[in-house]
Amino acid sequence: MSSKTLRIFTGMAVFLMLAIIAVQYYWFNKAYSIEDKDFDQRVNYALRVVTKRMLSFNKNPNNTLLKPVERISNNYYTVQINDNINPQVLEEFLRQEMIRHDVKQNFEYGVYDCVKNQIQYGGFVCASADCDSTKSPSIKYEFPDLALTNYYFGVYFPDRKINIITEMGTWFFSNGLLGLVFSFFAYALWVIFKQKRLSEIQNDFINNMTHEFKTPISTIAISSDVLMNPDIINKPERLLSYATIIKKEAIRLKKNVDTVLQTANISQKIDNLNFENISINQLISELEINLDPVLKEKNATLTLHLTPKSNTIKADKLHLSNVISTLIDNSLKYCEKQPEIEIFTEKTDENIMITIKDNGIGISEKDKKQIFQKFFRVHTGDVHNVKGFGLGLYYVKEIIEGHQGSIDVKSRLGQGTEFTLVFKNV
Repeated sequence: MSSKTLRIFTGMAVFLMLAIIAVQYYWFNKAYSIEDKDFDQRVNYALRVVTKRMLSFNKNPNNTLLKPVERISNNYYTVQINDNINPQVLEEFLRQEMIRHDVKQNFEYGVYDCVKNQIQYGGFVCASADCDSTKSPSIKYEFPDLALTNYYFGVYFPDRKINIITEMGTWFFSNGLLGLVFSFFAYALWVIFKQKRLSEIQNDFINNMTHEFKTPISTIAISSDVLMNPDIINKPERLLSYATIIKKEAIRLKKNVDTVLQTANISQKIDNLNFENISINQLISELEINLDPVLKEKNATLTLHLTPKSNTIKADKLHLSNVISTLIDNSLKYCEKQPEIEIFTEKTDENIMITIKDNGIGISEKDKKQIFQKFFRVHTGDVHNVKGFGLGLYYVKEIIEGHQGSIDVKSRLGQGTEFTLVFKNV
C-alpha cells in the first residue's frame, strides 16, 4: 500500500470514527433527555396525587391549586399546599405514590412553614435495599427563596443522575462495545504504520547494503580482469597497484560483513561482556593515538578535555572503545566543513560522564527520536554520500545499556551534535 493511499484510508477512517462518535453523542443526549422527561412526568403525577391526598386528609378537598408542583432544578421539586402539613402523613403518602408511579429512587423531603418562616421538618426515604435509612437529609440546605405565602414541601432526589444513567445501561454496553471496536481499529492502524515504517527501514538497509557490497565487488572484479592479462607480469608497478586495490576492497568487504554480524549477535555479546576496571582518561588517550591517521586524512582536529580526577569504571574495554570510535566516526562522516571534535570527561559523586561534541550537520528533532533504532539512518540528501547500514548508533545504545549506563543526545540542525555517555563510578 502506497503512502498516499494509506494516508487517504487513515483520513477517511478517522473521519468516519469521529462521525460515529458525534452521532452517538447526539443520541446519548436524546436518550438522556427522554429518560429525564419520563422521570419528570412520573414525579409530577406522584406529587399531584400526594397534594390531593393531603388536602383530603386535612378535610379540605375544595382547596385546589392551579400549579401545585414546580420543578426548581433537575432533581428538586416544590409542592404548594394551602394548609398545615403533617410530616408523618406526608412521608407515607410520598412513599406510596412514588412506588405506585414507579419512581424507584431515594429521596429527601422537607416541610416549610410560611407562618414561622422556617423549615419545620425534614426526612430521608429509602427506595433501594442498600440505602441507609438513617441518613440525615440535606434538603434543608436546598430550599430556595420562593415568593410563596402558603405552606409547601420540597422533594429532593440526590441520586437522580446516577439512576438515570444506570437505567441506560444497555446503551452504555453497546457504546462500550463500539469503543472496543474503535480501540482495535486504532491498534490495527498503529500496527500498519509501524510495519510500513519497518518495511521502509528494511528496504533502506537492503539498498545501502547492496551498494556497500556492490562497489568493492565491482572493483575487485575489474582488478582481477586486469591481473589476468599475461602482460601484467611485465609491469610490476601495475601488478602491485591492482593487488593493493583488491586487498583494500577485501578488507572493506570484511569490515561491512563484520558490522552486520556484530549487530546481529548484539544480545549474545552483551551477555558475554568482559568487565574490568578501566580508566576512561587512559582509554580515550589511546584512542586518540589510534585514530590519528584517520583524523589527518579528514583534516580533522580532536581536542581532549579530561578531568584530572581518577575516573575508573567497570566496562568491556573492546566494546567501549568501539562505542567511542563509532561516535567519533559519525562526527567525521556527518560534517560538511573541517571537522572539529571535542571529548570531555566529568566525574560526580555517583557518575562518570563522557561527552563527544562536534561541529557537524546536526540532527533534526524528528530524527533524534529514531537515531538509536536498528537500520535507521539520517537522510542527508544523496542516499549514498555517507556510508553505513544504520547500525552504528543502535550498537552504541545497546552496549551502553549493557553496561547499565545511559546515553543522551543534544543537537540542532547546522549546529553540531553532542552525545553524553553516563556510567556509574566503581
